[in-house]
Amino acid sequence: MNKIKEYLRFLRRIRIIKYFYLNYFCKEIIRVDNSKIIPYKNAVIDIETGARIYIVNGDIEIGCNLLKGSREETRIRLRENAVWGSNGGCKISYGSTIEILKGALLDSKYFTVNSNSILIAAKKISLGQDVMIARNVVIYDSDFHEIYYEGIKGNSSKDVIIGEHVWVGTNSMILKGVNLKKGCVVAANTIVTENVESENLIGIKSEIKCINNHIQWKR
Repeated sequence: MNKIKEYLRFLRRIRIIKYFYLNYFCKEIIRVDNSKIIPYKNAVIDIETGARIYIVNGDIEIGCNLLKGSREETRIRLRENAVWGSNGGCKISYGSTIEILKGALLDSKYFTVNSNSILIAAKKISLGQDVMIARNVVIYDSDFHEIYYEGIKGNSSKDVIIGEHVWVGTNSMILKGVNLKKGCVVAANTIVTENVESENLIGIKSEIKCINNHIQWKR
């Protein structure tokens, strides 16, 4: 009886028709084992021609932790010929966006993403085992618009590699070409443009000082 109740609770939280379509009828999704895509309420999943999602060793949960009554979307988009290889599954909280552009690759082991984070791959983004991405994080492997220096393009896309057991703190940005090695932590509000060695904690240290005193303010 408890298992039946659990299953009914599960069905109430997901997009039922989308769940069965994605896991049993969608040719763009290749399930190597019994792992599944779980689209919670307000999950939006767009898979273009030639794109593929490969799933093994864990479910892809999209839009989890949605607040009761909320209509906030969680968006997953794979452009033409994009590939997402998921080995270990993931949990993507409500309000987040993952987009894999034309011909690009997202290669992931188990990871979690908190609310309102954005990951966009134009070339390749790799996420290692047990990566934890906090709220409002941005991860880009491209500038997405071309910049030319005396007629020569100077800003090609570069792979982003996030290693095993990395924690990316809230409001951080991980930009193209960065390699975050095993066990490192990115502090809140940090913009990362260079590689980070294993088990290092990096961040921007802001000096706090009094600008003026004896002030009053009004609303």
